[in-house]
Amino acid sequence: MEDKLTQDDRNALLSAAVAAPSMHNTQPWRFRFVGRTVEVYRDRERELPAEDPSRRMLFVSLGAAIFNLRVAAAALGTGSEVRHLVDQRRPDLVAVVELGGPPNGPMAALAPYLTERRTNREPFTEQRLPGQLRVQLGLCAQVEGAVLQWINKPTRRWWLRIATNEAATADDEDAARTAERRRWIGGDRDADGVPSSALGSRVAGGNPVVREMAATDADMARPVADFEREPQLAVLATRYDGPIEWLRAGQALEHVLLEATARGVSTSLLNQAIEHEELRGQINDPLGPWQRPQTVIRFGYGTPVPPTPRRPIGEVLLGD
Repeated sequence: MEDKLTQDDRNALLSAAVAAPSMHNTQPWRFRFVGRTVEVYRDRERELPAEDPSRRMLFVSLGAAIFNLRVAAAALGTGSEVRHLVDQRRPDLVAVVELGGPPNGPMAALAPYLTERRTNREPFTEQRLPGQLRVQLGLCAQVEGAVLQWINKPTRRWWLRIATNEAATADDEDAARTAERRRWIGGDRDADGVPSSALGSRVAGGNPVVREMAATDADMARPVADFEREPQLAVLATRYDGPIEWLRAGQALEHVLLEATARGVSTSLLNQAIEHEELRGQINDPLGPWQRPQTVIRFGYGTPVPPTPRRPIGEVLLGD
């Protein structure tokens, strides 16, 4: 990469950033180029005050976009360094990604999977992930300052199921949360949100293997399917809470998701309980130091699903 970013470089970086996952695919980010740095901003018009009152998932989403910027930079032949910011003078600026130095080879290898990653809400097979792959995914989280805790103990699986069911009931009974879902979920969408075609099948038997996101009667009438009996779930956790930790968690999440995609593994998120503070503590590891669960990830082997829409990069670019 030359000293000055070319238009092609900028386009590659932004195309990678907007491919990141976000809650309800709101894509709550904007970016500004200043020399060889990329400033990352929150987009307050795309936040979810009812479902994400602490804005924790907002910062997780922004962290995922930051990781994609790092991957794209590595693919362009340069390294990157992230400075997480809490700047009262510019409250919407959350981080600056400085480009320079030697590229990270393993990170560059993830670039082909930026647009291949999907949230797969369809059934997975009963095939288990190899133990070594679980270790590798855990290392991806670890290098970003997080930990991936596999939910293997029956007691933890039971608590997660109870908490997830309680969260789903609370969501359905909350008019403000339902209104937000109707704004962002269902129907035909060409730039943001989750279209009906991406909701997947409904789960037979009510076991919370995937999140039921339908907000309309039409979407609730989707076909029912049999899902895996023992979903392979892991909690991505951090030591502490707060915007900077949430940004790190988002980078760890996207690192794990891209590595899984590269290994042919499908993923989706099961975050209902984590979005309710009164339930979030029920799924952590009370005996360990990593007591701040940030996301619950479902892993497995499934059939390909189509992508969700993305905003044009011109809509997320600030300034010139």
